[in-house]
Amino acid sequence: MSTAPTSSPLFDELSTLFAGGPTPETILEFRPSPASIDRANRLLGISRNNSLDEDARQELEQFAQAERLMRLVEARIRANQNNALVPR
Repeated sequence: MSTAPTSSPLFDELSTLFAGGPTPETILEFRPSPASIDRANRLLGISRNNSLDEDARQELEQFAQAERLMRLVEARIRANQNNALVPR
């Protein structure tokens, strides 16, 4: 019997980051913990061998979703910062 997968450690780190009301600079400076990076790399290695079970596949997908979210947030922050520099 399969249990529901837990969220990736990176999701936990991001929820903690955003719950703290970070400044744009804090968000841009955010880096995943070494443990999250190690876990993602382990999952990627297993994935290359086509050996992921369903829970691990879902966890790897969560890492990918978290990365996409952070890229979007960072792009919006940079766009807002660039707009603030344009004289009106």
